[in-house]
Amino acid sequence: MSKALCCYSFETIYHRLFPETSRISLSKYFSALNESPSSLPSSAPLFITWDQDDRLRGCIGTFQSLPIESGVSKFAITSAFQDHRFTPISKHELNSALKVSVTLLDNFVDIHEWDNWTVGLHGLRISFEYDNEYYSGTFLPSVAEEQKWDKTDTLYNLLRKADFGYVKQDKVTSFYKKGLKEGWMTLTRYDGLKDELEYDEYIEIRKKILE
Repeated sequence: MSKALCCYSFETIYHRLFPETSRISLSKYFSALNESPSSLPSSAPLFITWDQDDRLRGCIGTFQSLPIESGVSKFAITSAFQDHRFTPISKHELNSALKVSVTLLDNFVDIHEWDNWTVGLHGLRISFEYDNEYYSGTFLPSVAEEQKWDKTDTLYNLLRKADFGYVKQDKVTSFYKKGLKEGWMTLTRYDGLKDELEYDEYIEIRKKILE
């Protein structure tokens, strides 16, 4: 999709951790990598994901369509330093074990059958009200495939992601069928354009720009 957006995510947190350094613009990364900004949408919903040693280190994004440059910059910071599940990424974690993924979201479709989506291709977003409490959650398109989940596993874990723990795994499909049929549940599938980059790759590209 775009290594330049991944570089810019790293650049954003690098400059935050080392404010004395000059910040390289996104346009320079596009140029260094021979990428065309016109191949990307001018704005999109997006998520930024950080992994350390192949373990999740932070992931935050938005379903609101934002200008790509400012959106990537904003959520690179938010996901790296403000994901409440983790401590903020520190200077000593800027090493070969750190990886960033940028996912641009598109083609949102509300589905009315629990299995009208494809593992590895579609992300899922759920929202519903139950006993006067509102629940919502999402998985990006890559999550189910990376976790080696089938559709039932994915939908069960999506409920857990939404902090809803009242359904056993063997009752998951019937719960979704009931919610979708009765109309109190919304299940949305969506596409994702994703690219990823390791810290060492980013540093090499950055060095070449500064030469």
